[in-house]
Amino acid sequence: MKTEMRPIRFGTDGWRALIAETFTFDNVRHIGQAMADYLHERREDENGVAIGYDTRFLSDRFARTLAEVLAANRIPVFLSASFCPTPLVSFAVRRRGLAAGVMVTASHNPYTYNGVKFKGAFGGPALVDTTRAIEKHLFQNQPRMDTNLRLIEECDFFPAYQQHLRDYFDWSKIESLQKKVVFDAMHGAGCGYLDKLLPEAWRGGRLHTINQDPHPLFKNKLPEPILKNLSELQQTVVAGGFDAGLACDGDADRFGVLDNQGRFVELHDLMPLLFRHLLQTRGWPGDVVRTTSMANTVDKMAGALGRRVIEVPVGFKNVAEQMLEREILIGGEESGGFGYRGHLPERDGLFSCLLVLELLAESGQSLADHVQGLRRDYGPFAYDRIDQHCAVTVLQQNMQALRAEPPGRIGPFKVESVTTVDGIKFYFSDGSWMLMRVSDTEPLGRIYVGSTSPGQVRQLLDAGRAVLFG
Repeated sequence: MKTEMRPIRFGTDGWRALIAETFTFDNVRHIGQAMADYLHERREDENGVAIGYDTRFLSDRFARTLAEVLAANRIPVFLSASFCPTPLVSFAVRRRGLAAGVMVTASHNPYTYNGVKFKGAFGGPALVDTTRAIEKHLFQNQPRMDTNLRLIEECDFFPAYQQHLRDYFDWSKIESLQKKVVFDAMHGAGCGYLDKLLPEAWRGGRLHTINQDPHPLFKNKLPEPILKNLSELQQTVVAGGFDAGLACDGDADRFGVLDNQGRFVELHDLMPLLFRHLLQTRGWPGDVVRTTSMANTVDKMAGALGRRVIEVPVGFKNVAEQMLEREILIGGEESGGFGYRGHLPERDGLFSCLLVLELLAESGQSLADHVQGLRRDYGPFAYDRIDQHCAVTVLQQNMQALRAEPPGRIGPFKVESVTTVDGIKFYFSDGSWMLMRVSDTEPLGRIYVGSTSPGQVRQLLDAGRAVLFG
């Protein structure tokens, strides 16, 4: 028996919506049934599914609801016994050889939202074909409710993940690092986890934590680790004389970093720095994959070091695809999601924070020194982005016109070349660049700009705003 279609629209690796409006227990049960039908169809149902959840309102209940529907369909479920970061679920899927994973989270979205992220058997975001296949099963069958509780096993995904990280990092270096660091968990799924990962010596005073208490409303703050949301971390770093500030988003798969003066370290700078660090300390083979929203600093560095850069559309699933198909040392996106060779084809904020500490320990330099050296070698860099709501018809018409006949100038800036990997990206004669995109899931246009100074960035953003939203 089919039911009336509910307003569920999948995005890049799952679904997110307003709690109580669309994100309801009924719709979550239908998601669970669609996933069960998909696994039955592929005869992967016996392999089992890992389920985790963040600290949002009712996330644990929504996760339990998903588990009960899957168990009612005779699918074994490994359900996290507590809130946990998204990468722990991905790691559990791969380590246990499961068919899939599910994380109940809306990531960095406001507390009014919740969502479901699907994870593939390889330990990363489910690819487009998978999410589309699950979506096709939505509302085709009523959710089964005769739960077989014997098929639900509550688990702690952390010990295996912790052991893997013990084998990956140079802990003697990290332990010897004589710097003081602040970690901001933003009241999300990263609460308590960095403490447990760091050696005991760090917990004696070198690590200071803030916003470490899990909260369903994130204390009315947006759990996205970008500068405008990190004012408390910034104040703590500066007032306490700390050497760095680290932060993770609501489900701890993305990260942000501040230097000892409270300045935000652009992810466009962190990616080449971490790439070079991995190359120098591990000597592993592998190229770089980055989204088109990132600056080309890493391209210049990779070229000088004999490695190639693959540019992909925005969305970590596109990065993950390349990490599965070829040897990639580091892959990432400008919003703070990086994946690494030898770990997972998945964003991991906690892992990235530890790699920053290892970088500082290995080099003996401060973050400010690293960025200064990067800018000395590759020139000055400034970056910003705007997101603006606009009628979808206007955005689509303007984007189509831009792609059909790219302008020779935007404001006073001369366009030198154009790429259409995702949206449209303009490269200007002075070395600046601008990316324009339209959101797949909401009436929103995005403009990303990289240039030589904050003033130049603002000027380009204003010129771009007139073109995309005018």
